[in-house]
Parts: sequence; C-alpha cells; structure tokens
Amino acid sequence: RRELFRSLSALLVAGLVGCAASPDLPSTYTLDSNRPEGLAIVSLTLSGKPLEKVSGYEYRIREVLPRGEAYAVVSQHYASARQHARSVQDEGKDRPVTHSVVVKGPNNIDALDIQDAGKATGRLAALRLSPGDYEFHSWQVREPSTYGETEYRPAREFVYRFSIKPGEATYIGRLNLHLSSRNTERITVNDRQVEDMSLLGQKYPALRAAKIVAAVGILQ
Repeated sequence: RRELFRSLSALLVAGLVGCAASPDLPSTYTLDSNRPEGLAIVSLTLSGKPLEKVSGYEYRIREVLPRGEAYAVVSQHYASARQHARSVQDEGKDRPVTHSVVVKGPNNIDALDIQDAGKATGRLAALRLSPGDYEFHSWQVREPSTYGETEYRPAREFVYRFSIKPGEATYIGRLNLHLSSRNTERITVNDRQVEDMSLLGQKYPALRAAKIVAAVGILQ
C-alpha cells in the first residue's frame, strides 16, 4: 500500500475553483456594486471538429502573475493515505485563483446555445470572478476513439487577458478554437457582442438592463 501511494502523483499547477455541474449563474442573478465580484461575459466555440462528436471541451483561466514570474509545474507524491487526505482538504490554500470553464462535459448543465447552420458550436459563459486581472491560457478537447478516448491540448500555452471590476460585467469577446483534421490548432478572438448580448438576455433576464462594458482584447 505504501508503494501505491508513493507512486500516486497529482498535477498541482492550479486547483480548480467551482463545480462543473453547476450553471454559471442563477437565472435571477443581478449585478451588485456591493458584491466583491464581477462578471466576465465570453462565448466559447469549436470549429473543425463537430462539437456533437466531442465528449469534453473546456478552457483554463488563472490570475495574471507579476511581471517576471511564471507558473511552475508542481507534482505532489504521497507517502500515505493520510497525507493524500490532508492534501485534498488543504487544496487551494495560498494558491493563485484558477478556474475551469467547461463548454461541454458529462457534468455540465449549461446549454450549448451557440449554433451554426443548425448545429451547436459552443456556449455563452458568464463567469463570476473576484476583481483583478486574469488570462485564458489553455484548453482541452476530448473525443471518443477506438481505443477509448483521445485528448487534445495546445502544444504551447496561449495568453488572452482581461480585467474584472466589482459589480461590473465585462464582455471580452468570442474565443474560437479551430482543430483541423491534421491536428493543427488555432485560437481566434472576435467581437460578437450583438449576438452574444442577445443570448445573455435570454439566459439571464435580470441582466437585460445591466450596463455591459465591452473590452475585446487581442491574443498574446
């Protein structure tokens, strides 16, 4: 048993915040300047591969580090079940805030509400985040295969930054991931505010009258 736990390792670059089974927001959510959080409004789509044939599609967001610093890859090796249990209990303490945005997954209940030619290509996400600077930096796509499941990730991380202010909703654009049949990938960012704000009003009627700040940036 001891050897089993010695061989057990977990990638601890970022502890995920929130639960993928929960929707982004309650349908009655309203902005409140007294609440210590803001909203990031972003639509996330997939092209090249049919989303209907994909079993999982998600993005990773993290806090922006001070200039000159970078995230290290940290692997934890446990010597006992007790150490593993303590690590799970303490997970997230003193770590930068990170977030997993699930577009499609077995436990995600948010609707795939962005379509192209009658087929779902992604969804609109409304992310509750503490005030500060953040960046999209990675993605993951999974699809069933003859041998079980095939997973795709970027060979190099990309950077798409945005800022959150308390009590304010910020529209940051539409991120599209294109995965070709040759397994090449390309991320693009476009301003689809008219379409996306219409979707936002349908999903969250209480936000229809809210002031949305547009801040569509560029990939770095």
